[in-house]
Amino acid sequence: MTSADAETAAGQRTSWRLRVDVALLGAVALAILAGLAAIAGRGFARPPDVVDGLAYEPLPTVTATTAPTPGWWATVPVTATPSMAGLPGLPKVSLGSGGGGLQAGEPVKFETLNCPRADVKITAVTTTGKAGWWNIVGTAAIPNQEYWKGELSPNGQGWAMLYRSNAAVQDGTLIEFNTRTVPRGEYQIRLTAVDRTGNYPEPCVIRVSTK
Repeated sequence: MTSADAETAAGQRTSWRLRVDVALLGAVALAILAGLAAIAGRGFARPPDVVDGLAYEPLPTVTATTAPTPGWWATVPVTATPSMAGLPGLPKVSLGSGGGGLQAGEPVKFETLNCPRADVKITAVTTTGKAGWWNIVGTAAIPNQEYWKGELSPNGQGWAMLYRSNAAVQDGTLIEFNTRTVPRGEYQIRLTAVDRTGNYPEPCVIRVSTK
């Protein structure tokens, strides 16, 4: 084979290789175009990811919540306060003359059981103006008096001390009695005056109800 023939054969081989390469490039290009067309036809749908051989769909992302604008309440209309005019007025409470009238000086009914002396005597029981409080009025002023005392009993048997004083009282307030310190019911009140020798005349006893 001459050199000219060798060159001709080499040129033929080069031309054939170029044709093959162009054909391969054309096939690759067609494959790429076909893949793009398929993706476009599916709306660019993304296949699910695969983890450990299992397909899963990615979780949706959390959308951030918009924070309220500071001072938003300033734009809220103010509701008018309802008027109290025209409503009926409340009745005034007035307690009776029993244990704790709110008006001072109202008489409290009592029964005299024994009061033989004018110088040891309960003459009145009245309200003080403070709820539950009574004024026990009378006289405790015997000759040579050392002291006097007021006592309370539910039945005239056991007596509890209400008050004791060394000062004589003549037609005045002897005791301020808080009726709320005892259960409601009937009680006896006894006034006793004792002289300096330790003797005492017959006490004054009354019955009253704290109901």
